[in-house]
Amino acid sequence: MKTIAIIGFGFCGKMTFVNLVKNYTKKLRIIIFDDAPDNFSSSAFSDFSPHYILNVPVNNMSAFSQKPDDFSKFLEENYPQILSEIGQSGFAPRNIYSEYLQKILDQTFQDLKNHHIEYEIVKKSALAVDKVGEKLSIKDAAGNDFLVDEIVVATSFKQSAFPWSIDSEKVIKNLWHKDSVFFHQKKFTDEKICLIGSGLTTVDILVGLKQKEFAGKVTVISRRGNFPKKHFPAVNFMSFISEDDAKKGVLFLCLKIRKFLRENTEFDLRHAINSLRPITQKLWHNFDARNRKIFLRLFPYWNIFRHRAPQKSIEIIENMIAEKQLELVDGGVSQIEKRDEKILIKTKNSEIIADYVVNCLGFEMRAQKYPVLAQMIKNNLLTEDLLMARSQHKKIHLLGGLNIGRDFECTAVPDLRADVEKIIPILCSD
Repeated sequence: MKTIAIIGFGFCGKMTFVNLVKNYTKKLRIIIFDDAPDNFSSSAFSDFSPHYILNVPVNNMSAFSQKPDDFSKFLEENYPQILSEIGQSGFAPRNIYSEYLQKILDQTFQDLKNHHIEYEIVKKSALAVDKVGEKLSIKDAAGNDFLVDEIVVATSFKQSAFPWSIDSEKVIKNLWHKDSVFFHQKKFTDEKICLIGSGLTTVDILVGLKQKEFAGKVTVISRRGNFPKKHFPAVNFMSFISEDDAKKGVLFLCLKIRKFLRENTEFDLRHAINSLRPITQKLWHNFDARNRKIFLRLFPYWNIFRHRAPQKSIEIIENMIAEKQLELVDGGVSQIEKRDEKILIKTKNSEIIADYVVNCLGFEMRAQKYPVLAQMIKNNLLTEDLLMARSQHKKIHLLGGLNIGRDFECTAVPDLRADVEKIIPILCSD
């Protein structure tokens, strides 16, 4: 009997399990390694707050590419009022998407009786992987060893850590850890809150605070002083850009796009980047190593224009700024320390006193920061990539965001489900 291990049980881990149950025709044993709560709720779709919404529209959030309306049907059956309010192009609450995934998972567990599949759930993190003859050995956090034939590594991104050491429950160091639930669900009044980082996580927090009728003040510290841009209807006008253009380099692409925008002033950079989305992976694949490094210098600006937020969310932020309830401070943080019952945050040009400080930094993209990946690199099972890592072993498969160095744009559900569905035939072969 073949044994497949799934390390990590976020979206990619869940859907690998679901698709294996649907497609594997022989006897199979699956071992799942994950230290999430019993309901397998991943941080990306947590029930920390009902006010956090998805950043991809309903009509593109199906867990199955062959059933594009699967999520919208789930909403129609279970939350018809919400679907009526937001429509197919709207953005559903994250916790409802978590329910949708849980329903798929529950149905899969029920269907197991009709398949020759055994499974084991190890409620511990996988910490080490090594070769043992023709097999692979996995050691969990409790020191237990498991022998398997094949491994799917679907570890989710983790949040970048604060570089400052301060012991206070008022400093939220890991925003999506279970210990931070109190912050998400707390009924704030007139407190002063400082958010470090200005990406999509910050948008979630600001919208959540406003929905809870927060009357205090928020300071957002951003290295470049930008919030994500608004979603807008897709305009596909960049057909004059081909994937082969990437072979001529980043500068060539930038100049070609700039020339077009100068000649077509009704469009701007947001439209350009949005229009490139269908071929982003192919463009990245056609960059040579030098041009990939050049492009990564532009990565922060790409994120601002590419990873957009729902229009209503940005409007809430704009209103908070207009009402002097929200201040955006440019520059990085140099120090965080206690000041009596408050927290002092120092930047290059200012000092901010807050009741709470929240880590809204982006995801960690260095493989060495993930214990199991670092150990696999040490054992020559993985190799460090320009971003994250790549597999060096034919029986070890990386999924989702771990492939950002290979595919670059691979973190949204449409990319993740394609990545999972691509790996299933390989896992099902002998």
